[in-house]
Amino acid sequence: MTLGEAIEILKRAGVPSPEHDARELFRHAEGLTFGVPIPHGFNSERALPLIERRRQREPLGYITGEVGFFRESYEVTPEVLIPRPDTEILVEYAVANIPAGERFADLCTGSGCIAVSTLKNTKNTTALAVDISEGALAVAERNAKRAGVRERLTLSVCDLLSENIHEDGKFFAVLSNPPYVTTEEYKGLEPEIYREPSGAFLGGEDGTVFYKRLLPLSLSLIKSGGFIAFEIGAYQSDAIIGLAESYGLPATILRDYSGHDRVAIIKKQ
Repeated sequence: MTLGEAIEILKRAGVPSPEHDARELFRHAEGLTFGVPIPHGFNSERALPLIERRRQREPLGYITGEVGFFRESYEVTPEVLIPRPDTEILVEYAVANIPAGERFADLCTGSGCIAVSTLKNTKNTTALAVDISEGALAVAERNAKRAGVRERLTLSVCDLLSENIHEDGKFFAVLSNPPYVTTEEYKGLEPEIYREPSGAFLGGEDGTVFYKRLLPLSLSLIKSGGFIAFEIGAYQSDAIIGLAESYGLPATILRDYSGHDRVAIIKKQ
């Protein structure tokens, strides 16, 4: 199979970025480094089963087993949500605003990308990463080892909707990319989404179930002067601002690379 043929196969299957994905799968199959040019006539029989998996709309990250995020590379498996570039907005803020030597929590950690990239790019910080899935935490642990920050990270299994974290006032920040997709929105997403854990997306009828639970929990966990950073849906800023105001706190909204509302910052004054 040539690269050109692979691109056409993915294009006919409705894959959103057929040329990019075909090139990545050819590189992965042949062990080529990123940036090595691959002409359309390049042939790879090893890429054939990978292209077939992508044709069936299996996510690219699950096929290659890794994805780039922030300044790091992450292992991903079907146990975890595949990290998206928009989540880097949250990490950028955390890295710029968590002082050296402080401790933070990452709730609904999944692959660990938020916690690990924040640890990797801040000085002498430590973190608690929490998830309901033991499988996800196993992936997060491997990613922490890969990045060289395992000794600075504590991992904990917890159902955040029904259990408490007993570390009141011990964190400078709480970071989280919780499930926030509404039930109706979930029905109309790309086929690839349904290969990822549904629990990492579904945030109830209006998408705010986790925020209503995590905001008071987070306020109990952080020190005075600390902050909460939540990733949010593009149309959820009004709901999050209203929720923060119900606790007497303002929320600042950061936009993503496409100009959509993406991260809510709530400071404990």
